[in-house]
Amino acid sequence: MNISLEILYNLSSIFYKGKIVIEKINEKQNILNDNIGFVENWDFSRANLNEENRILAITQVASICYQNPKALGSESLYNRLMAESMGLPSSSFEFVPVLLDYENPKHQEILKLEYSNCKKFGEILDDRYLLTNYRALVYDFENDKDKFSFDIRTIFNTQEECKIIKEYFKVFLFKVDFPTRSQMVRHRISWQELSRRYVSAKRVPFEFYVSEKLKENQKVQDLIKQSEDLYFELLENGVKPQEARRVIPQMGYTQIWGAFMPKQLDNYFKLRLDEHAQWEIRQTAIAMQELLRWVL
Repeated sequence: MNISLEILYNLSSIFYKGKIVIEKINEKQNILNDNIGFVENWDFSRANLNEENRILAITQVASICYQNPKALGSESLYNRLMAESMGLPSSSFEFVPVLLDYENPKHQEILKLEYSNCKKFGEILDDRYLLTNYRALVYDFENDKDKFSFDIRTIFNTQEECKIIKEYFKVFLFKVDFPTRSQMVRHRISWQELSRRYVSAKRVPFEFYVSEKLKENQKVQDLIKQSEDLYFELLENGVKPQEARRVIPQMGYTQIWGAFMPKQLDNYFKLRLDEHAQWEIRQTAIAMQELLRWVL
C-alpha cells in the first residue's frame, strides 16, 4: 500500500482521502525580531486514528529532520524508522499520541501492569485516561509480548478520544538559534530536529541569528562569512556534511519539533516565562502561550 499517492498537502494541513490528518492551527512569525524565527502550533490529535494517519504523522515529523517533502507518507521511511533504535522505533513515533481508557478491557491489559513504558512516558488525565505515545506502546509490546492476549500495537483511538487528545497533547514547530535549542532540549519532552548530518547547506542554506548586541560588530559578520566559506570549501574537498557542520557558529538557525504532555507544558511555561530566563527562549514560551490562547 502506497498512501503517498493519496495525500493532499498544503502549507497548513495534510489530508488523506479527503480528511484532515495533521493541521497547523496557527503560527507566530518574527519571534526574535529578525523575520526568521517562528513558532507554529500543530494538531496531531488524529495521528492514532488509524495506521495511515500514524504513517503520515511520523513521516511529517521526519520530513523536517531530512528536509525532504517526498518523505511524507513514505512507507519505506516509516518502516526504517520503526527499527531505527536497536530494532525499536525512533523518537518520531513519540509524536503519535495514544489515549488509554481505564474502563476499556483491552487497554486494561497495559494499564494493570505495575511498570510499563506507556506509564513511564504518559500522564493520567481526570483519573480516567492515560495519555501516552505510540513509541512507548511498541516498546512495551516488543519487550514482553507474552504479557498481552493481543497485539497492543493495534490499539487505535476513536474520534471522541481524539477530541480529548486535542485538548491535552500539544505539538509545536520551532525555528530558533542553536543556543536556544540547547536550552529547550533540556526539557524531557519529545523532540525531533533538522539534521545537518544529512541536510547540507547546498540544499537548505544556513540562516543566522544576530542579536541586538552583536549587530554592530563587523567581526560577527566576518565570522559568518568565513565559516560559510570554509564549510563549502570542505564539502568541495570531499568532507561530509556531518563533519563540515562543525565549523558553523552557534548563531546558526535550526528547526525542531516539540510534543508536550500537560505537565511538561506547564513546566516549560513555569521556567521559560520567568523574567530570569534568557530573552530568546522566553520569546518561544510567550509565542506558545499566545498561540494556545488564540485557539480558545
